[in-house]
Amino acid sequence: MSDYEVAWDALAEAIGAAKGVSSGSITDTEHLTVDQRIEVAKVAALLSISQEISSLNPQNTSYRDGEGNTRNGWGSRTYDEKPVIPNRTMQQG
Repeated sequence: MSDYEVAWDALAEAIGAAKGVSSGSITDTEHLTVDQRIEVAKVAALLSISQEISSLNPQNTSYRDGEGNTRNGWGSRTYDEKPVIPNRTMQQG
């Protein structure tokens, strides 16, 4: 689980705990004080911003090229497994 998901879960738990239940929702804040609602909005905004910034990082995106190779957002080839390097031997002459 990513830090982003953990933070959202922690926020939902805090909202729920204030209501006396195990979990809450970002849309269920009527039982919170105005100051608590503002803090929930701040945390939600920061989480949203962090998700957007993360999506801009080319390392967090990948695609398949025409040959089926996995490449990151910079176009560098990435490997699901360690690449196989051919065995090179020196020829004596």
